[in-house]
Amino acid sequence: MRKLNRSSWCALTLALLAAVSLPAAAEKASTRFTVSAFVPQRVSLQAIDQPALLTVSGEDIARGYKDMSARYEVRQNTGRGYLLSLSPRLGLASRVAVLGLDSAIELRDQSVEIYRNRPSGLERLVLTFRFVLNATARPGSYALPVHLSASAL
Repeated sequence: MRKLNRSSWCALTLALLAAVSLPAAAEKASTRFTVSAFVPQRVSLQAIDQPALLTVSGEDIARGYKDMSARYEVRQNTGRGYLLSLSPRLGLASRVAVLGLDSAIELRDQSVEIYRNRPSGLERLVLTFRFVLNATARPGSYALPVHLSASAL
């Protein structure tokens, strides 16, 4: 029997590899499905710079009012805007003037809801409040005479 040299061995290996039949194309499989998701509407209001208490001095009482500024962030994903609610807290102030929205607002003894037609995302609010003090007001620290909240439509 004759021994194969190295080049003959390589030629034989290549010939055998070429003779092995390979499939022309691999079988393809595909699947289709639909995915849906429900994203609940969310609105959040966060006080960024708002005092925890309103401090009323003798000078404020003599003047008849106390001014205060506050900053808020409203985040929402509704795509249709949101409702901003302002509710007065009775006792210290007889009325509350609110500046910094599309128009000036005055609160007396009823809450006010304001439709904010804004795109989804972040809105920064800088509001100025003028608390017109009751005649019976005394110097001291009080809970804020107004409460803000935001909700989806």
